[in-house]
Amino acid sequence: MRKSKRWFSLGLAGLMMSSVLAGCSSSGNNTQTTAAASQTTAAAGTETTAAQTETKKESNGDKTKIVVWTNNRHDLEYMNKVVDEFNNTNDHIEIEYVVQTENYENLITMATTSGQAPDVFGMVSTKTTEFANNGIIQPLNQYLTDTYKTVNEVDSHMYEGLNSIGDDIYWVPCGKRSGARIIYNKEIFDNLGLEVPAKLSDMVDIAKQITEAGNGDYYGIIFPGASGPFERWLEHSAEKSGITRYDYINGKFDFSGYKPYLEFVRELYAANAVFPGSSSIKIDPARVQFSEGHVGIHGNASQEATVLTEQFPAKMEWGVADLPTLDGTIKGAQACTPNNGYMMSAITKHPQEAWEVIEYFGSEEVLKGYLEGGYTLPMSNYMQERVDMSKIGRMADFAGADYEAVYPEVPAVSPEGEDWRDALWNACLPEGPGIDETIEKLNKAYNEALDKEVKMGKVKRLVIKDYDPLHPNDGTMEYLSE
Repeated sequence: MRKSKRWFSLGLAGLMMSSVLAGCSSSGNNTQTTAAASQTTAAAGTETTAAQTETKKESNGDKTKIVVWTNNRHDLEYMNKVVDEFNNTNDHIEIEYVVQTENYENLITMATTSGQAPDVFGMVSTKTTEFANNGIIQPLNQYLTDTYKTVNEVDSHMYEGLNSIGDDIYWVPCGKRSGARIIYNKEIFDNLGLEVPAKLSDMVDIAKQITEAGNGDYYGIIFPGASGPFERWLEHSAEKSGITRYDYINGKFDFSGYKPYLEFVRELYAANAVFPGSSSIKIDPARVQFSEGHVGIHGNASQEATVLTEQFPAKMEWGVADLPTLDGTIKGAQACTPNNGYMMSAITKHPQEAWEVIEYFGSEEVLKGYLEGGYTLPMSNYMQERVDMSKIGRMADFAGADYEAVYPEVPAVSPEGEDWRDALWNACLPEGPGIDETIEKLNKAYNEALDKEVKMGKVKRLVIKDYDPLHPNDGTMEYLSE
């Protein structure tokens, strides 16, 4: 047992070496100084030591230390002020705020296994069911206060498998990330007399025109091939066209609707309208190329508002437009993503104090500054009415779409072979596998996995007989065990 435990500790330390620590000082007054050093370290690409990221949850003098982990770095300046304010005014709790930017999900699991988990950590929506089943998180129901429920409209934002399981609430969304948009170089578009089209196929000609005009200085479109390119915007354009990977009415996977999108990307490559190296570039380098003016069209969700104004400030005027659809009309809702929530560790020694921290982060005062800082969009109507939208900057360009909705969680299965998003992107590439072959393999692999795991009792088959693609979360959901 000792050998096994030591092996795990070394593994955890190795993972934590790639994290970024903010506010590790025992004094709240030193939080901003530490955070500034962390940002400098992150920018330089250096590593912190495992000792620096050791989490301490025991009482510190008269105050109980509550360790909070997050994988958000874009809001660090604001959150450090929030933590400072709390630490300077609260008489019985001190927050230690830690930013983990690498291996976040695995690090949470490993830390829990070794008994080193933080008390509170930023939500991982894709892991809610897994974390709950594995004893990593605990429900918040018993702690929810009337004020907190009013501010965040908790009862109206329970999404099965996403933030709740049955009546158990594991995290509360205090904000949302809007669906993706087309982000374009307005100067290039204006100079060429172009507009972002409503129809997907028209983008090929526009991207080709931009590339030809750029003459090697700028190109039509860029895809972050190494950082989930399909989910950045192609998947969401498909949603607006009424296409999803899961057939909610019949309770099975069906990837066939994506075929026109794979053919679209191949057309762009055939027209030499894609930024060179896109097939292997990561998201931040792709953002840099856009901000430097070397790309006409980039697609992503509302986090780009902060990225292109603070992280990689654009050197040209840029615009935001709705995603195109297959035929230029909207036939389905585009997924928006609930975010800005916190999970409570199932093994925390200080659950009441941990809840007080979560409640503080989700308070009207903290959320108003967070939302007006442009770090996310309001999730509740309560906060929507209390936020001065004129203060949110370029985030306003991503707000207000009436075609957005939260989708029901698709059954989480573990098929053999590639992840569906990776497989679809690979089929987009000129040197990739056949499109029809890829779709056939995915349909087979995912439905076999679904059938198998339903029979094993690992998942339930979701069926919505009255499913409406324009209002996907409003139908009657059935969870079948056969």
